[in-house]
Amino acid sequence: MKRDCFTFKFITILFLLVMVVSGCSTENQKEGTGNMSENNANEEKVELTTAVFGDVAIMEGWMKEIAEEIGVELDIQVLPDGEQNEQLYKTKAATQSLPDITLYHAGTKFKSDLVPEQNLVDLSKEPWVEKLDESVLSSYMVDGKVYGAPMGGATGFGGIYNYDLFEDLGLEIPTTHEDLIKVAKKIKEETDIIPLYISGADAWSLQIHGLMAFSTDMARNRELMSNINSNEETFLDAEYFIQAYETLEKMKDQGLINSDYLSATYANAQTAIAEGQAAIYFNAASLSGSLSVAYSDEELNKLGYFHYPSDGENVFSANPTYSLGIAVDSKNKKKALEFINFFMTEEGQQIYLDNQAGFALPALPDMEIDTSKYNTFLKRITEAYEGKEQYPSFESELIVNIGDFGPLVQEMLVGSKTPEAIAEAIQDTLEENAKAADIPAFKD
Repeated sequence: MKRDCFTFKFITILFLLVMVVSGCSTENQKEGTGNMSENNANEEKVELTTAVFGDVAIMEGWMKEIAEEIGVELDIQVLPDGEQNEQLYKTKAATQSLPDITLYHAGTKFKSDLVPEQNLVDLSKEPWVEKLDESVLSSYMVDGKVYGAPMGGATGFGGIYNYDLFEDLGLEIPTTHEDLIKVAKKIKEETDIIPLYISGADAWSLQIHGLMAFSTDMARNRELMSNINSNEETFLDAEYFIQAYETLEKMKDQGLINSDYLSATYANAQTAIAEGQAAIYFNAASLSGSLSVAYSDEELNKLGYFHYPSDGENVFSANPTYSLGIAVDSKNKKKALEFINFFMTEEGQQIYLDNQAGFALPALPDMEIDTSKYNTFLKRITEAYEGKEQYPSFESELIVNIGDFGPLVQEMLVGSKTPEAIAEAIQDTLEENAKAADIPAFKD
């Protein structure tokens, strides 16, 4: 009997233990479910790789905001700009090691350096494509397919100038090369200010004069670009392009540019134009961003902006913004596509614009720009674009990449090359590279 009692007690205790353990298990399961949901919520975000160059802080700003909007992390690599940058991207393309989101130059460099038809995802069917004109998309297309989204609207090249000085001297905006020389002479005669600032130490900046002038050649001859690409005309037919460098050469000879034109840098030029040491500096309108970071509105509102003298043609040369593509071998294509598609909405473009320190345009043509926060300088830039016909810079339209031609202009400034020789050397490089690319029109 005692044994039966012991057995009963043991079974009872065992039963109670099972119930307690079961209850704990149920609670633990509940807690586990809660923790699992919390873990899912805190699950590591997808990480997208990308690389930036140029205005790094501005790039990182809008890209991180877009990433936050779609719930991804960004691994951003900072790369050098210029020729070293191009070589890096050519290598990355050749070895199929492009970042998930591939940010690069548009136009010819995009098409030749990245070989997008092999290395980037076709974006032709994305919703934003139909909102853009083919003239815009052409810088991001190969054989009718779109492989990149424009980072923003193309901004032009022109002259940042001392607005107050022009007002004081009663100077008109120059509309021809002759006008430019006359204005410069008057500034030299009546002030100690440098009429035209040249930043020749940074050879790339010397290209801008030719890029601006070439838009006038294209306005005069609508078939010029396509004829150069089909080997029916040459750069020697770009008369206004050649005249632009003849004008620069004359201004150097007449002491109308800074004496340190070969050692002066892009950074020196910003200081000179913003602080009233120089009257005119030709560069991209995006330079307003760097100036806006460094100087107050009061200082900047002494400046104005005009497009390069176009000899009666109401045109300007526009540089297409960087391309945003997706590496074809990316393991995160879906999220990379989500990033680009969000960026190409009005909300995404507004994030891009809000992160710009200076003047910028959205990629979406029908999107209204809020200029209410613009200072007077930025409003003058905006006004300069109104009613002008835009031509893409020829660098982005050539059938092959010709590389930098700034060093040729440096040679001209030291007297070892003529403006015609610059055009001829560019043409020689074009033909050589086109033959190497096996383009039929350039075969012997």
